Amino acid sequence: MHDDTTRQPKPTAPREPSADPTPAAPTPAAPLPVGGSRRDFMTGVGKKALYITPVLLTLSAAQAIASPHAASCKTLGGSCSTNSDCCSNSCDTGICI
Repeated sequence: MHDDTTRQPKPTAPREPSADPTPAAPTPAAPLPVGGSRRDFMTGVGKKALYITPVLLTLSAAQAIASPHAASCKTLGGSCSTNSDCCSNSCDTGICI
């Protein structure tokens, strides 16, 4: 005779996860580092930007071309005899255009 109390359960194959129609809850956001808040962080970034921005603009600015011609050239509508007399470098019938 067999005693049912000493019987061990049959091993079963692992089940595949079922497709649950409800999505899992989103994971909470990571905590902020100790000793600071978002406001403190943004304040620090703003202060650093005040120092960095002028430096970047200075380094990326185009160099002005110094020319003695610029101080003596005639503006639009001025009288001229050659193209080099005009700031636009364009003289037409005695008038800078």
